[in-house]
Amino acid sequence: MIITRIRLRYYPVLLFLAVPILVLFACDNPAVQPYTSPIRYHFPVDSAYKALENLTYAYVFRDIGHYLNCFKNDFEFNYISNGDTLTWDFDTEQEIHQSIFNQVCLLDLTLAGYEEYPWSGDTTGSTLVLPRQYDLRLSMVPDSMEYRARGIAEFICRRDSIGEWYVWQWWDYPDPGEEGWSDIKLLFSK
Repeated sequence: MIITRIRLRYYPVLLFLAVPILVLFACDNPAVQPYTSPIRYHFPVDSAYKALENLTYAYVFRDIGHYLNCFKNDFEFNYISNGDTLTWDFDTEQEIHQSIFNQVCLLDLTLAGYEEYPWSGDTTGSTLVLPRQYDLRLSMVPDSMEYRARGIAEFICRRDSIGEWYVWQWWDYPDPGEEGWSDIKLLFSK
């Protein structure tokens, strides 16, 4: 009986000490991460996935410098219009996006998907295709115009001379009956 009372007397003290210790361990657990924005800028760009996250970040925050860092001088944007493949280069992409980023007040972009596979044009397998379902919405203040585009974008990514990933080619395939990303870009081309 005396042994039982001694044990019961120490249980509240042990419980009082154990709870803060457990809380400290839980707060230090790397599996429990604080909430961060789902869009962030990566440096270095050590995966093709990070190259696309950087593109999304630059688009949403209308950051032309970060946007252009997603590409190199050999960049190509491609889309099909009336059965013809139309293409433009890095300089045209820069001009279009300087115009877009300067004129819009709201830019919302969602790229959905995680698939990536080797590009068939590269026998080494080091060039990757990342298809993404996109939903893009732009709003302009003066005339309250809103533009929306939906479709599939195929980003073909490769590494540069220092091993960082960038978007080498971008193919736009609008959803049937919808405006595509290429249509929005054409609206802002000079």
